[in-house]
Amino acid sequence: MKEDLRLGSIILVFCGFLWFYAIPYHIKGFLPALFPRCLTVAMLIPCVLLFIKGLRARRAGEIQQAAVVPAAVTFRALLVVPIMVVYIFLIDIIGFYVTTGLFILIFLLFFGARKPLILIIFPIAMPLVVYAVIGKILHFPFPEGMLF
Repeated sequence: MKEDLRLGSIILVFCGFLWFYAIPYHIKGFLPALFPRCLTVAMLIPCVLLFIKGLRARRAGEIQQAAVVPAAVTFRALLVVPIMVVYIFLIDIIGFYVTTGLFILIFLLFFGARKPLILIIFPIAMPLVVYAVIGKILHFPFPEGMLF
């Protein structure tokens, strides 16, 4: 599995960058750096397993066939980036909560959700949960726009 080995190597290098450069030079103190280091270790464990799987497959001589991705799936995946750029620009204009609810609805429709209950509850509930947890409990300010 050549791709497993390649992906495992890339993520290992990224984890090394985080552990030895990004965290020590940008986060001062043991406690503030603890959570980023735990996340790095949590990312490192499956990465090492993927790397080992790739090494074993390489030694066994397995040949991985390239996955064929339909053009419609590729096009849909590429459309996510411009939609997210529009989302980021609209946050400052409209406001975080309204923009987030609208874009959750757009993404649900974009990726094929059609159940009315999900289309109504999820775009309303997620901004409320974010408001309650991050806005009120953690006291993190969100961008305010014309509406909120």
